[in-house]
Amino acid sequence: MTDPNLGPDLLLRQYVWALLKYNDKLVINSSPQRRETWDELNYGGLIPIVPLSDEPELSDFDGPHIVYGYTGDTSGDMVFQRSGTMTFAIYDDNFRRLGRTLNILDTAFSRADASAHDVNRFCSAFTQYDLKGLRFGCIYIGFVEGGIPETTEGGRQSALFNIRFDYFVDYSVTTELTGLGQ
Repeated sequence: MTDPNLGPDLLLRQYVWALLKYNDKLVINSSPQRRETWDELNYGGLIPIVPLSDEPELSDFDGPHIVYGYTGDTSGDMVFQRSGTMTFAIYDDNFRRLGRTLNILDTAFSRADASAHDVNRFCSAFTQYDLKGLRFGCIYIGFVEGGIPETTEGGRQSALFNIRFDYFVDYSVTTELTGLGQ
């Protein structure tokens, strides 16, 4: 049984953060004069990937950030199988870095079952939460919308990245409330 506080959006957010940080370090190691972009220290200890409602928290920081929305749905007759969609809006004032971020996400999520396998392996090693009972079956790209210039000159460009996924979960929720309403 899975803790109901744990949703697929949280796991995917953590995976995307780790993915961007790891690939950022690879670039830094090959070019020591560059500074890491995807680092909590650049954002006052925050992870710059937030739900839409938390976006103002990141407005004071100069680096790129990502805002996401998530929708979920049941998958018909199979009670434990569900599907979901997650859209990431990526904001960056550096068009080249924005494209690099899109390419990293595109590469990671364009492999369907293999993408789900990678996320599941990452989640198994992610010890902050008990991840028993939530596994991805398939993750694939819904759409990618490349960099779009903002309306102000020198402002942040934005891009949209959408993934769709199937996952399996059995939340630990008591639904039989016989005798409690009296």
